[in-house]
Amino acid sequence: MAEPISVKEFTDIVESALTDSPALNNIAVVGEVSGFKLQVKSAYMDWIFFTLTDEGGGDSAMQCAVFKSRAYLTYLPKDGDKVLVKGSISLSRKRGSYSFKCEDILPYGEGERAAALEALKKKLNAEGIFAQKRPLPKYPRKIAVITSETGAVWHDICDKSEKRYPLVTLTLVPATVQGDSAAASIVSALSRAQNINADLIIIARGGGSAEDLDCFNSEELARAVYASKIPTISAVGHETDFTICDFAADVRASTPTSAAEIALPDINEIRGILNGYRVMSKQNALRAVDNREKSLAVMEKTVRINSPRMKIAAWEQSLERVKSTISVNIHKKLDNADNELKRAAQSISDLNPMAVLARGYSAVTVGEKIVKSVEEVAIGDKINVKMSDGSVSAVVEDIGRSSK
Repeated sequence: MAEPISVKEFTDIVESALTDSPALNNIAVVGEVSGFKLQVKSAYMDWIFFTLTDEGGGDSAMQCAVFKSRAYLTYLPKDGDKVLVKGSISLSRKRGSYSFKCEDILPYGEGERAAALEALKKKLNAEGIFAQKRPLPKYPRKIAVITSETGAVWHDICDKSEKRYPLVTLTLVPATVQGDSAAASIVSALSRAQNINADLIIIARGGGSAEDLDCFNSEELARAVYASKIPTISAVGHETDFTICDFAADVRASTPTSAAEIALPDINEIRGILNGYRVMSKQNALRAVDNREKSLAVMEKTVRINSPRMKIAAWEQSLERVKSTISVNIHKKLDNADNELKRAAQSISDLNPMAVLARGYSAVTVGEKIVKSVEEVAIGDKINVKMSDGSVSAVVEDIGRSSK
């Protein structure tokens, strides 16, 4: 009998045997999910636990676990799903039990196909095929629609486009969108669409099973979409369906009718914008006309003020004022002169000896000399007395002097 060993030593041996075995590492196992449980440890440490059994709940089962921070899962199963799990054996030392540590989970029946699809997706993404996201034309004039000419998709897109933006021209580029020859048919249609003066391409198909949509997962189609000179919209299947064509296209639409909504502006919104521009233009035009009218009025006033006619009129008014002033001054001077003349005439009249004589006075002369004082005559002098109506001659007989 061998020497006894500790539980730890036994566990070390079992773990080494399990983890070092190539048959138990990097393997794929198919089974049915039961007891699915998501255990949240923290924001970045979540565990997924479930049991994998043979189909129909057979006699064999194995515990599976996924550490979410290490595994990038594109699919989460639910109880009853048939899946293919990829990973390695793992030993729980505390419980003394093994479990299967999953690195990936894929739907069963599509496991190999899904694995190949995932590998292709990673390959194309690494090459930058999925990175090309060109802007779509804001107001497309012509759109090439690649789809079946017998399906409802073409009519749905036409109906939506007619309601949303009737100014666009839609051109059907027919292609087979299901079956073994579909991928090559779509690639051919995409090539033809490059030469019809379209400024946008829609690749469209209605919903269907994974097998129905498989042609849109073609590597050849993905590369053709990437090589297109014209921006592309991929509208394949329903909202939850994703294909490689969706990733390669510039824009992915959830449905064909959604593609028409994405590709086309709303004519009603455009009308509203144009109406706003119309109102704004009218207001600007009226404002400009009003400003021009005001400016013209100012210019007219300036011209009128500075015109020769206005200057002549101003000069005439000024001349009239000068004439009026001169006339007033002349009349004033004439009136003053007349008054002066009258005063002078009055003074002359007042000083006229005849006027004095007419008032009863008389002038006495001795010879030619006017006698002004009694001292100038003597008794016996012959004097001449001049009156207003004649004169008399007399001899001085007496001289009387007035007392002062």
